[in-house]
Amino acid sequence: MVPPAAAASAELLRTMAHELRQPLSTIESIAYYLALVLPPDDEKIQHLDRIQRLVEQSNWIVTSAQQLAEPVRLSLQPLRIERLVEEILAERSTPGDAPETEIQPGLPAVSLDPAMARALLINLLMLFRCIARPGCPARLALRGDGAVTLELATDADGYKSEASLGPGAALGLESARRMVAAQGGSLDLRIDPGQGVRLRVTFAAAVVP
Repeated sequence: MVPPAAAASAELLRTMAHELRQPLSTIESIAYYLALVLPPDDEKIQHLDRIQRLVEQSNWIVTSAQQLAEPVRLSLQPLRIERLVEEILAERSTPGDAPETEIQPGLPAVSLDPAMARALLINLLMLFRCIARPGCPARLALRGDGAVTLELATDADGYKSEASLGPGAALGLESARRMVAAQGGSLDLRIDPGQGVRLRVTFAAAVVP
């Protein structure tokens, strides 16, 4: 049973998230409309793209906080994580910001909660979208044998700690760690100022009868 104080905090956060998403959605709609009516060579287009990215980042921060406040509910089942990755990339990426992707064929299924696995992948892709830079894109790899490892990396340098990764990173990582642990996985993050950022999430292969 969830303690009353925790339930009240979660409800307050849900209300705040709902209220915040309305103006954020309006800002995004205005930016989208202006991008349609402005000439393609107008330098203001760059500012509109920045606004859209900031709205997406703000939604990510709100979602991460809400995930941390909600109780964990699991319905584990064998899942092909590569199919989920491909589905999310098709839905949410554009040619300019899609990570370079390498997926090993024949990966085993892993035991995951489909909704939580989807939320985890969206969270991590958003993190690397924020920290990657022009010339240092995000890379995604899925490899495995007895376990499946998702690796996200970028060679963008200068990052020294989790705190240096920018707004939303701390909440996003804390939420990701919680979701990974709840599903029996491990998460390893390496930050090197000269070599970039690498994150590995590993799940054991599902035992399929």
